[in-house]
Amino acid sequence: MKDYHETTRLSHNDQQRGDFKKLLPIVKEALLQKVWLYNKFNGAWYTPEEFQAIYRDKEMNNHQVNSLMNNIVMRNPLGGNAAYHKTIDQKIQQHQQEIAELKTKGEAFLNKVIEYYQQKSSNR
Repeated sequence: MKDYHETTRLSHNDQQRGDFKKLLPIVKEALLQKVWLYNKFNGAWYTPEEFQAIYRDKEMNNHQVNSLMNNIVMRNPLGGNAAYHKTIDQKIQQHQQEIAELKTKGEAFLNKVIEYYQQKSSNR
């Protein structure tokens, strides 16, 4: 999972211990709406229960809690499944294009080799 690393200095307040309770409303709402939580920053999906289990006892500063609050959204996991299949289709198409290009280059090289040796044998 991709982690966020701040490169600038954090304020005194941002360095203070964060409170997971700030995230509880979104967890409760996700449970009510029967949706999952999606982290826009790193693309991670969590069930509400899983999110709470991971972050409830995790030591975080205010900056990390605020970052989570800004990046966590409620989403239907079916949308994630559709995106997964779309990504697979895009990768398959990309690989098919790369294979076609390799075949074209390989055939051109093979034709060059054949032509070279045909010319060599006809010059004898």
